[in-house]
Amino acid sequence: MNKTFNKLILIATIFSVGFLTFCNDQYENHSLAIRNNTLDEIQVDRHYSGSIQVRTIMIAPGEYGKFYETSSELWITPSIELEKICDSLVITGLKNDIPFRIMFSSNSTKDYCSSPYTSDATWITEIIVKEEPKFLGKTLEHYYIHIFDINPSCISTNK
Repeated sequence: MNKTFNKLILIATIFSVGFLTFCNDQYENHSLAIRNNTLDEIQVDRHYSGSIQVRTIMIAPGEYGKFYETSSELWITPSIELEKICDSLVITGLKNDIPFRIMFSSNSTKDYCSSPYTSDATWITEIIVKEEPKFLGKTLEHYYIHIFDINPSCISTNK
């Protein structure tokens, strides 16, 4: 009787470990980013309502910079998320050695041909999947990077 009980415990333990080894947890992470397609570094300032604090990132030519990240399950679209997280984006830099200042908000766009706030805005999504080991099994992390391109052909300068 005791040997039978021990065998049952051993079989249940082996089955449990085998089952848990093949379990995967999956997580989704989203981020918003601006890609700099100009020839010079640009500055992106993110403004919030009710705050005098501005969040600033610098982005090198040909690179993108993430300015917001979340693992919220309520992700809808990049444009809607952008409207939820900031009032406006201001991008400054140089185009042909002439300074420019682009301003995006939910109801206006200044010195650029399109706005990341509009529902038909073109956002490119880059997906990165990382597999992380855990005690029994693995964790799959999906990173969705939503990128809005800043192209010189769309930038208006005052000169």
